[in-house]
Amino acid sequence: MNNRMLQSVQKKYNKTPFYLFDEQGFINNYNEMLDAFRAIYTKYQISYSYKTNYTPYICNLVKRLGGHAEVVSDMEYELARKLGYPEEQIVFNGPVKGARLEEHLENGGIINIDNYDEAKRICDYATLHIAHQYKVGLRINLDVSGVFISRFGFEPESEELHKTTQLLKDHPNIQLVGLHCHISRARGIEAWRKRVEIMLKATEKYIDGVPEYISLGSGMFGKMPEALEAQFGSNIPTYKDYAKAVIKPIADHYSHIPEEKKPILYTEPGTTIVARYISFVTKILNIKTIRGRNMATVDGSYLNVGEICTLKNLPVIVKESGQDRHHYDAIDIMGFTCLEQDCIYKDYSGELAVGDILTFENVGGYSIVSKPQFIKPNSPMFSVNKEYEVKEIMREETFDDVFSKFNL
Repeated sequence: MNNRMLQSVQKKYNKTPFYLFDEQGFINNYNEMLDAFRAIYTKYQISYSYKTNYTPYICNLVKRLGGHAEVVSDMEYELARKLGYPEEQIVFNGPVKGARLEEHLENGGIINIDNYDEAKRICDYATLHIAHQYKVGLRINLDVSGVFISRFGFEPESEELHKTTQLLKDHPNIQLVGLHCHISRARGIEAWRKRVEIMLKATEKYIDGVPEYISLGSGMFGKMPEALEAQFGSNIPTYKDYAKAVIKPIADHYSHIPEEKKPILYTEPGTTIVARYISFVTKILNIKTIRGRNMATVDGSYLNVGEICTLKNLPVIVKESGQDRHHYDAIDIMGFTCLEQDCIYKDYSGELAVGDILTFENVGGYSIVSKPQFIKPNSPMFSVNKEYEVKEIMREETFDDVFSKFNL
């Protein structure tokens, strides 16, 4: 985000806090990833993760760029449909699919089954509609790091996976056509290589013939400001690095297959393509020192910027207020809530003053979608395009937004 973007929004909305979406930066990043992967495998397709940031303006932008929708709930599914997505461009994942599952199945949408009970539910529906043919996929549980045991999908070679595949085969109007996987906390190249290795072996074992699709989920590093990238270490892969390690083995595996019969290869990026392109703008309201601890309180909260601020110090840009400034070797930037843990930035070093405008970068992932209606409503969001035109894409929440659902 550059200073001109901030100035453009402040001319339209002269208060804080608010979110700022860099539309052109998002587009450029999206296309860079897409081009790097399609240069190796032409049937690669982005399926954007709605749970990461389901701002409708951004989801619709993905649609205009040719991306598909990856949803994990009825709410997200309904949004994709309202945006005009055809069923075959909506990938329905998740461990607890809602009442719209059967509608999506009936209309030819992509469904990746998470567990045996969900498979049984689909089979029961198919039995009642025996004249119709249905296609489904399965989520494969991965062990690529040993850091934790994922709770999602089917463990390869497990009794549950065997029982589920047999259940599907026993239904003449159900066809298993694809496999899906996703795992968190494993963004490195080696973990992704192992992911591909496991998935290719699984397709050979559980899919009859060439699959219609393989979905590798998400979890790649995206573009980051240098100050944040340094906190992850020096070996941050580029999109071309991922393409060489992840896309090429699949391209090689299916090189003997005619182009029209090769599987679609999905990844489901969220944070990877959106995180850097949303910033959160907030103002310092007061500064104080208690028992040697310096604290600056702002009108935003750690709840506005997402979990990442509890793990890393987000890059922050300071716009000076013109008031008397003081240099701090270490000062915590605290949020408006009554929670002791509401710290957006730990041990900031530099000059600050009351009235300074702080812009926290890289907050596009799991921030807006995770913000609770706690103490005060959420902030508005503005999009700035390459001509620096400003559009409000999420209005400020109101008292009625919070309380109209309660019975008085």
